[in-house]
Amino acid sequence: MNQKTYQLPLTFEQILNLVLQLTAQEQEQLIQQIKKNSPKNQNGDLLSVCDRIGRNAQAKGLTEDILEELLADES
Repeated sequence: MNQKTYQLPLTFEQILNLVLQLTAQEQEQLIQQIKKNSPKNQNGDLLSVCDRIGRNAQAKGLTEDILEELLADES
C-alpha cells in the first residue's frame, strides 16, 4: 500500500477512504481490534454513544464556543 501523510485531525471521509483501501482481511482485523478495544457495555445506540462522548468532553472543558471553532470550515 502506498503511504500518504494526513494532517490530523482526519475527517470521517478520510478515515473511511483509508479503511476502504485495506484488504478484506485487514478490514476484518481492524473490526476485531475496534471490538476488542470498545467499552464492554455497548448497550446503546449511536445517539447515546454521542451523548456520552459529549458529556465526557464537557467534563474536560469543551464548550460550545470551542466546539464551534474546532468544527469551523477553514477551506
